[in-house]
Amino acid sequence: MSCTGSVSLTRRCFFTAAGLAVAGPAVSRTQAASSTAGLPKAALLGGGDVRAYLLVFRTGQEVMKGLLSFARKHGLVAGHLTGIGAISDAVIGYFDPQKKVYLKIHEKGQAELLSLTGNLALYEGEPFFHIHVALGLRDGSTRGGHLFEAIVRPTVELVLTTFSSSVRREIDPETGLPLLDP
Repeated sequence: MSCTGSVSLTRRCFFTAAGLAVAGPAVSRTQAASSTAGLPKAALLGGGDVRAYLLVFRTGQEVMKGLLSFARKHGLVAGHLTGIGAISDAVIGYFDPQKKVYLKIHEKGQAELLSLTGNLALYEGEPFFHIHVALGLRDGSTRGGHLFEAIVRPTVELVLTTFSSSVRREIDPETGLPLLDP
C-alpha cells in the first residue's frame, strides 16, 4: 500500500501523510535535539489555565512538523490555532467519504496562506493537530483543504491558544478517522 496520491486511510498512512509519528522506538537524545531544529520562534502572550502563544515560522521550516515538535516540547494537550503567512510546496487534501481516502493536492510554488485554522487534541497519548487552510495562488484563485505539509516562505504567523484540560480523539467506526470525542 502506498501513502501517496489517493491514500488508503489506514492509521499508519494517516499519520505518515499528516507528518505525525506512529508509535515506535524511544527517541534518543540526539534525535530529540535534531527534532527541535524545526521549532518556530515563540512568545507566551498569556498564562494561566488558558495560554496563548505567538508562533513565528521562517523560510524553510515545515509547518506541521514544527507544530508537533512545539506541542511535544511543551506537553500541550488541547488547543485552537489560527494564522496567516506565505508558503511553498504545500500538500493539502480532501477526504472522500465514499472511498475513505484522502485525495491529495500538491500545490507547487508560492502561495499566500490566507487562513489557517485548526485544533489540537490527544490521540493515543500524543499531540494531534487537525488543520485546514485556504491558499491564495498567483492568479488570484484559491485552494483549500486539510493541511498535510507546507514549507514556509517567508513566514507563517500563528496564534496557538492552549488549555490545561485534555481533549481526546477516538477512531470513528464509520469513517476510520480519529475524531474528537469530548
